[in-house]
Amino acid sequence: MKKILLLGANGQLGTDIQYIFSFYPQYDLIPVYRKDLDVEKDDIYQFLRQVDFDVLINCTSYHKTDECEEFPLKSYIVNASAVREMAKYCNLHQKVLIHFTTDYVFDGYKNQPYVEEDCTNPLNVYGTTKLAGEHFIKSYHDRYFIFRVSTLFGLSGPSGKGNNFVETMIQLGKQGKKINVINNQIMSPTHTLEIAIAIIKFLEQDITQYGIYHCSGEGECSWYDLAAEIFEQLYMHVDMTPVSHTEYPTAAQRPLYSVLDNSKIRKVYQMKNWRDSLTDYLVRKGHL
Repeated sequence: MKKILLLGANGQLGTDIQYIFSFYPQYDLIPVYRKDLDVEKDDIYQFLRQVDFDVLINCTSYHKTDECEEFPLKSYIVNASAVREMAKYCNLHQKVLIHFTTDYVFDGYKNQPYVEEDCTNPLNVYGTTKLAGEHFIKSYHDRYFIFRVSTLFGLSGPSGKGNNFVETMIQLGKQGKKINVINNQIMSPTHTLEIAIAIIKFLEQDITQYGIYHCSGEGECSWYDLAAEIFEQLYMHVDMTPVSHTEYPTAAQRPLYSVLDNSKIRKVYQMKNWRDSLTDYLVRKGHL
C-alpha cells in the first residue's frame, strides 16, 4: 500500500484531498495538521524522518496575498525555505514530492493563457516567494510535480482567510445591497475537488513525467463574470456594477490576466470548465 503524507491537511485543498482519497483504500493517506507541524517554526527535516511515506503532498502555504507584503520574511519561510527542506529530504530518500504554487508567478502582460514554459515575473511578495519555492524544488529534487493553481474555492473555505469568494458573494447577495465587482482581472477559477481528482489520476496512472503542470478550471472569466455566474445559477437577482481594479487599491499588485493553459495536464486529466465545477461546488455546499 502506497503511503501518502499530506501536509496542510486542514486547508481548503487539503480537506478535498482527504475527501477524494477516502474513496481509494489502496492509498494510506496520513494527514498532518498545523498542530502537528508548523512549517514556519518547526524542524521539517526532523519531522519527516519520523514518518514512513512514499509520496509527500504539500498543501502548506502563506497565501494571504496582501499580508505577504507586510510580512515578507514569513512568506519566504513558509512558501520557499520550508519547501526547500521538503525537497532536500525527498531527494535524499527518493520520495515523490507534490507541491502547489500559483498563477501569480506571472505578471499578466501576455493576454493569452500561460503555458508552463512561459517566463515568470511575479508582481507581489506572495508570487515571488511561491516562485522561489518552485526553484528550490527544481534545484534539489528530480521526482516532483508542481501544480500551478488559480482562484481556489472548496468545501471548507481557505484556512485563515474567512470565506472564499463564492461564499462572500452569496452572503452579500442575500443582504440585498448593490455590489461592485472588479471586471478587469481575468483568471481561471478552480474547484479544489478537481485538483484533488487530478492528483489521484497522476498516482493511479503512475505518471513519471515529472515537472510543472498548470491545473486550473478550464476557461476564463473576471471576478465580475464569476459573481454573475454564481447569482445566475442560484437564481438570485443582485444589483451588480462592474468596476476597475483601481477602484479597490490593495497592498499587493495582482496580474490583470493570469489564465493558465491546461494543455499539458489534459493528457492525464481533463479539468472541468469553471462553470461546471462551480455547479458541483454549489451542490456540495447545499446551495443548489
